[in-house]
Amino acid sequence: MLAKVYFYTWAVIAAAFFLLLAAGEMSTSNLVLFGFIAFGMVFMGMIAVLPSSIAHPVEEAEPKVFEDARKPVKASIRHSAHVQQV
Repeated sequence: MLAKVYFYTWAVIAAAFFLLLAAGEMSTSNLVLFGFIAFGMVFMGMIAVLPSSIAHPVEEAEPKVFEDARKPVKASIRHSAHVQQV
């Protein structure tokens, strides 16, 4: 959406420029004014339009479900299993 507004603003500025040029009213101060406007528009494009047009959509990460990986304790394993009975 912001990119459309940005390009339409450039179109309006270009139309105003060519209208003043065709009417013969394009003076040096008007050129300076259009230069400042173009400078601001370029940086507006870098700050606002460029990141929104190249960014990837953020996907919600679903929590992972882990299965119970614990193994049951065998009855044959005891603390005293290493002791030899006589």
